[in-house]
Amino acid sequence: MQAECAAKRNTRQKAAIEAAVLSSSDHPTALTVCERVRESVPGISLGTVYRVLGTLAREGRVREIFLPDAPSRFDKTTCTHAHFMCVRCGKVSDVSVDEGEFLRHAKQTCDGCEISEAEIVFKGLCAECKEENL
Repeated sequence: MQAECAAKRNTRQKAAIEAAVLSSSDHPTALTVCERVRESVPGISLGTVYRVLGTLAREGRVREIFLPDAPSRFDKTTCTHAHFMCVRCGKVSDVSVDEGEFLRHAKQTCDGCEISEAEIVFKGLCAECKEENL
């Protein structure tokens, strides 16, 4: 009986975590996902959120975005695409670029390497932060 309750709780938690990412357009961190999920699953721990997000990423249901000097973000768009990260506020957004062109150039200059995918992250100031600078 106890294992059955734990399985139901884990399924409910996993579904709530996945829904939090899939309904987001802001590429949330695990902490942000945890805060959002706590509205419907008050007792969920940050550790559980990290574990479930890792599982969802391995299953290809969400994409983990590894950012230099920043916590990972999670994206509902699982296909390869580029991102922009604001160095002031930390906002992350999708960027439309021709990844194929980047990949072709990398293969040409990588002397014998076999490249399977790329993670392109542009950094700078978002429109709001840039406006504040003026």
